[in-house]
Amino acid sequence: MARIRAVDRRLFLLIEIAARRLNREADKRLKDEAGVSSAQAGVLFLLLRRGQRRMGGLSKILSLNPPAVTGLVDRMVKAGLVSRTTDKTDGRGAMVALTRKGTEAAERADIVLRELNADLEARLGDEVSDTLHDALTRIVIAES
Repeated sequence: MARIRAVDRRLFLLIEIAARRLNREADKRLKDEAGVSSAQAGVLFLLLRRGQRRMGGLSKILSLNPPAVTGLVDRMVKAGLVSRTTDKTDGRGAMVALTRKGTEAAERADIVLRELNADLEARLGDEVSDTLHDALTRIVIAES
């Protein structure tokens, strides 16, 4: 069989469709089992692993524009998952930190996402999973 050229594979479209499907699946399970969305889980994991962060830092690390992060954090504050305070070193900035409820949600979400990753790896197999991980890591690192 002839090798299909990258332009004929529509890689971007396939990645986009796969990402949307996986995101919907993750959102449903995260909401059912941890009470958070996948976007909220991203913020929770970041804060759980790296401690409190400035809003701008969240925006950069999560590849979200500042208004999106503001809306996301506003909803998370309202839900009691995070707190927002004025940055003591720069009064213009805001710091975001986990609450106890946020820590508990992050721990539940971590279990859900570990299960989702295991399911995905089982569907794809070790070799394809490794190749996909390497390829996606290249894309993410190139954007950093």
